[in-house]
Amino acid sequence: MNKKTALKTTALKATDLRRYALLIVFIAMCIFFTIVSDAFLTAGNLIDVIRSNSISGLLAIGVTYVILSGGIDLSTEAVACLAGIVSGALSSNLPAAILSGLAVGLIFGFINGFILTRTNIQPFIFTLAMSQIGRGIVMIYTKGISIYEIDEKFRELAKGTVGPLPVPIIYFAVIIAVSYVLLNHSRLGRYVYAVGSNAEAARLSGIKVERVRMFVYVLSGLLSALGGILLTARTSAAEVAAADGWSLDAISAVIIGGTSMRGGEGGVFYTILGIFIIAVLNNGLVLLNVPSQYYQFIKGLLMVFAVLVDFNSLKKKS
Repeated sequence: MNKKTALKTTALKATDLRRYALLIVFIAMCIFFTIVSDAFLTAGNLIDVIRSNSISGLLAIGVTYVILSGGIDLSTEAVACLAGIVSGALSSNLPAAILSGLAVGLIFGFINGFILTRTNIQPFIFTLAMSQIGRGIVMIYTKGISIYEIDEKFRELAKGTVGPLPVPIIYFAVIIAVSYVLLNHSRLGRYVYAVGSNAEAARLSGIKVERVRMFVYVLSGLLSALGGILLTARTSAAEVAAADGWSLDAISAVIIGGTSMRGGEGGVFYTILGIFIIAVLNNGLVLLNVPSQYYQFIKGLLMVFAVLVDFNSLKKKS
């Protein structure tokens, strides 16, 4: 075996480790919580776990595109909150409420993409600033007062069921399916991976790198806005503190699931794994009556583990 083949084999083994290690952790968690709690492995509890994470999961799917392309987006929770406020305020006119909410995501995503593709500003800093701007607009518009007068037709967007499944789960499943096809079976998806792997090589091969990066930020904004709209519909309120902490939760899900922070490696199913690792962990701790202050600590340990696996993968490839 020559040196080139050996390096390729080592890289594949590192990728396999990253792909399966967290899956084993997830299965082990499910087995553990099933043993220690009779309430865990029940249809009602499992559906509730999926429903509770299907709206916030939209933000994680959007962030997946951004991280795959080599970027980061910390503005997602502010976009979700502002979109929820705007759509809630216009809820008496259903089409206007939906379109206005999505427009918030489109505008923020466009600004993020436009600035970051034309400057050397770090995405972490700029999207954090955009998050502050979004939260600021919410407070200026509402004067710190949440909106509770939500039209019934608007609330129906996230209520009801299709068979045994709540409507938000159906939305989530559709977005997952579309994202999988887009990332794995389209030219645009290949471009996202190529830009994340090596932007300069992608540019030299003829890929419009700026357009790809613009696309992922706009998509992240739109999915964040959709999450905010559905959150308002589900809770029947447009809260000024809605989606608080969702940006970091979305990034945590992407990283814990196994998508590489360097870009170009991972995908939507990795993110789904990350979402449900966190969801099962939170649910299991609740069932065991573990104090909530331990949740962030344990989630942090999972992120450290995921980062170390990612670092180990990079080291073996280099």
